[in-house]
Amino acid sequence: MAFKVERRKTRTCMVGHLPIGGDHLISVQTMTKTKTDDVAATLRQIHAAQDAGVDVVRVAVPDKAAAQALPEILRQSRVPLIADIHYAHGLALDALDAGMHCVRLNPGNVKLDLMQKIVDRAHQLGRAIRIGINAGSIEPRKGLQVNKDMELEMADLMVDTAVEWCERFESWGFRNFKVSLKSSDPLTTIYTNRRFARLTDVPLHMGVTEAGTLEASTVKSCVGLGTLLSEGIGDTIRISITGNPVDEVRIGLDLLASLRLRKKNVDIVSCPSCGRDEVDGGVEVLARAVEEAMKGYKGNITVSVLGCIVNGPGEAGQADFGIVGAKDAGYLYKGEKLLCRVPNDKLVAALMKEIAIEEARRKADKSVAALA
Repeated sequence: MAFKVERRKTRTCMVGHLPIGGDHLISVQTMTKTKTDDVAATLRQIHAAQDAGVDVVRVAVPDKAAAQALPEILRQSRVPLIADIHYAHGLALDALDAGMHCVRLNPGNVKLDLMQKIVDRAHQLGRAIRIGINAGSIEPRKGLQVNKDMELEMADLMVDTAVEWCERFESWGFRNFKVSLKSSDPLTTIYTNRRFARLTDVPLHMGVTEAGTLEASTVKSCVGLGTLLSEGIGDTIRISITGNPVDEVRIGLDLLASLRLRKKNVDIVSCPSCGRDEVDGGVEVLARAVEEAMKGYKGNITVSVLGCIVNGPGEAGQADFGIVGAKDAGYLYKGEKLLCRVPNDKLVAALMKEIAIEEARRKADKSVAALA
C-alpha cells in the first residue's frame, strides 16, 4: 500500500488486558453518561458501546456510592474500565481497590503526598493512571496574569506541566501511565500534543474536550484528532459528544478507518449524488438500504454505491462489491467484473446474495486449506 501513517514510537501502557501505545492498534474510548451508582443504566451503556466496538470505557466516580457500584459493573464488563476522579481523590484509592483497570486524574488539584499514595497503590496492583491535563483547569505560572491573548503561553504550560508529572511518576518508579492534553479548541489540541510527542515516549490519549453535540463534535474532533493521527501521533482516542456514547465509538472507529489505522467490518463508499443521479429515489436511499442490510456483518468488506455510470465502474472496481445506479435498472460488480444488470428495486437483494455466495466460497476454501 502506497500511503501509510508512520506511528510515533512510544512505550506501552497496559489498561487491564488492553495494551496502549507501542505498535498496538489505536484504541477507541467512550464514557458513560449515567449516574454510576445506577448499575443497570451504566451497564446498558457499557454493553451498547461494547456491541459498537469500543475498546475501553470510562465511568465517573464522584462519590462513595459510585465507588461502591464499581465491583458489580466490572463483573459484567467485557472491556477494561477507567475511573474518572476529580477533587475527591481518596476515591482513586477506592477505585483501584475495587479492581478498576485505570484511574484518570488531574494531578494539578491533588496534594503531592496523596498523589504518591495513589501511584504506589496503582504500582502495587498493576494498574494504570492517566495524567489528564485540561486547558480549562490548568493553573497559571506563579505571577503570570492570564488574558485572552495568552493562548501560546497557556498551551506551553499545559505541556510543561504534563512533562513534569511524567518525570515525577518515573522518579517514584512508576511507568504504567499515559497522558492527555485536551482543549475545546482543535488548534490548541494539535499544538500541545505535537509538542508533547516530541519530548517524551509516553502514550497519548487524545480528544477535543467539550466539543459539543453530534455535528459540531464530529467536525472539531476530526480536524484536531485527524491532523494528529495523520502525523502518527496518538495511541487512544475519544470523540467527546454531548449525546449517545455509541456515536462516540462509531465516529472514532470511522476516523481511524479513514486513515487506515483500523479496519472497519463494513466500509460503504457512496457518491454524494448530483443531477446525474439515476437511482429511483436517489442514491442516498440506496446507500442507506445497503447500510441497513449490512448491519451485523462480521467480515471485512468494502461496498461501493454509486448513482450513475460516470465514475461508477471505476469506483466499483476498487471495492469488493459495487452497485451502480442507472435508469430503471442498475449494475452489480464484483471488483472490476460486471456480474449483471438488475432492476433498481432488487439491487440490494442481489448484492447481499453475491456477498453470501462469496462468504460461502471463502469458508469452503478455509476448510480445504485446514485439511491440506
